Amino acid sequence: MLSAYCGAVSAACGSGAGIAYMLGSDRRTIDETIVNTIANVSGIVCDAQSRPCAAKIASSVDAAIMGFCMAQKHRTFGGGEGIVKDTLEKTISSVGQLGRDGMRETDIEILKIMVS
Repeated sequence: MLSAYCGAVSAACGSGAGIAYMLGSDRRTIDETIVNTIANVSGIVCDAQSRPCAAKIASSVDAAIMGFCMAQKHRTFGGGEGIVKDTLEKTISSVGQLGRDGMRETDIEILKIMVS
């Protein structure tokens, strides 16, 4: 099923959080890793094509690793920067809103482009 919001971004957030956790990071660093990843690559759209998808996965994971490196130094994007809010939970809610509501028209346009 096509969704204009790229699921690889969400998966990369989980991967970044897992890397941070496995390396013994505290909750703050894990949260900041997720926020940094979302801030960086949340605008990637899904076009349901395997080769571009592989590149989007690689880009998203790279963003998660960079987000973790930033978070280790407690350098993170803050509320009001893009879709980032003042808490992780609110930021994740923003991603949900983006995927659910904000991408409705994008879904239609991507399908038009793919079938033309």
